Amino acid sequence: MKKLIHFLFFIIPTIGGISSTFAQVDSIRITHTQETGTLEKQRFIDQYDYVFMTKEPTKWMLKGYGNINNLLGSNIFQKGYVKRTVDFRLGVERKLSPSFSIEIDVARVSKVPLTEAGLIDYSYYYTSSGNRCWATSAELRWYYDMAKRIRKGKSSNNFSGNYLSLRYERLWQNENSVATGLSGTNGKWNTDYFGSYYHSQLSLNYGIQRRFFRYGLIDFSIALNRNTNQQIHRKLTFLDGDNSIKQPVDWSNIQESITSTPQHNWLITTNFKVGVALADFKKSSNIPACDVFQCFENENNLWKISWPRISLSTSLQALNGSVGYEQKIAKSAFSVNTYLNLFTLNNLQKNTQQYDPDTETYFTGNSQSLSLGAQLHIQPRWYFLMNRQVRAGKSGNNLSGLYAGVNNVFFGSYGFLENDRYKLAFDLTPMFVNTGLLMGYQRKLFKNGFIDLNITKGLLDREPYLLGPNNFIFDFKLGFAL
Repeated sequence: MKKLIHFLFFIIPTIGGISSTFAQVDSIRITHTQETGTLEKQRFIDQYDYVFMTKEPTKWMLKGYGNINNLLGSNIFQKGYVKRTVDFRLGVERKLSPSFSIEIDVARVSKVPLTEAGLIDYSYYYTSSGNRCWATSAELRWYYDMAKRIRKGKSSNNFSGNYLSLRYERLWQNENSVATGLSGTNGKWNTDYFGSYYHSQLSLNYGIQRRFFRYGLIDFSIALNRNTNQQIHRKLTFLDGDNSIKQPVDWSNIQESITSTPQHNWLITTNFKVGVALADFKKSSNIPACDVFQCFENENNLWKISWPRISLSTSLQALNGSVGYEQKIAKSAFSVNTYLNLFTLNNLQKNTQQYDPDTETYFTGNSQSLSLGAQLHIQPRWYFLMNRQVRAGKSGNNLSGLYAGVNNVFFGSYGFLENDRYKLAFDLTPMFVNTGLLMGYQRKLFKNGFIDLNITKGLLDREPYLLGPNNFIFDFKLGFAL
């Protein structure tokens, strides 16, 4: 626990960096003056207030959002992948005072059935509406600098701010709802079935929530969670002492008991939520986009650091991150962009059922699996509207806008699986994977933020399983720009 607390104090400055990227700075007034004869027109636009709605007084807000922190672009075209991976929720947040609010939300999530093979998550196969249950949560938020900003005239009473919060979530499922039928091996019915399902979570969060224009919503946070899982043991007793497989099953000869034991563990996670918000219905001002996104800046190169995906506990440690660099070729509309995507996953399991391929039998024991990997994307890009926009006086010569190009993908990895009986290692030497046609949109956000959204259609089939079905890659990055 002490190590987790130390890590939390280490990682919070990273969130502080995100906070400064979208910082609640004093309003910056940009004045444009246009003279026509004796007519002088002056226009004041506050970019930050307009984008993040900081000057809109709001006491309630309906939210529809998803936590996209765990999405992997190479899998997004798999059937049902987004539905399984993104935590879609519908909620409402209400201000109790300028500094405090309460949020309540609800979601439908998949049930996880029991299995005799140990604590294995089979939710991939159980995603139909008939195998789902409700999850609800309540969160008390403290917008710790909101009152001060209101007094100084820098903000109105609303939901665009930095916060600390305490959140409790509960899954409404009991042990009877995950009980299954019978299975057997070697002519005998299995008598013991084990399972585990998520029950509840208490979280301490530090986050940054912003309205994004009129109907958008973004929320970054890091959380220290105390998870509670229910460990289930389903015991079948054959009253005549004979558990031989017979058909039809004589259920009057079987006595069933289900016991549930709570198991607690600590977990540190990052969250990245995007969605829509309905908070007021006032008519918004029609402000040119370039007054918001600083289209007229000139840029020759750009360092890009994406928002990381982190999950840390005593049994699971996972980290996904990305670093990119883009260099414009002279003053042209062409550039070369590179992304280095890194991932690591370390999973420790105790007293779970393992399979021995040598003896083709199952045994109970401990195991560890480790995976380290890297993807390198090299992308020659053409911002095909750039020259026209510059000539028309609508843009500077920079690295923002629509682009087309080629995406060259390289991949390498290392890992192993070790248990009480054997160790298997794998080492995938870095290699060229695929080349594909690239189409996307990139935009610099204020001084130190960026968003990059693109899709690639692979042209080669050398390693198609790395790119997903039909060789499509969808990539969405948001983070720091330097």
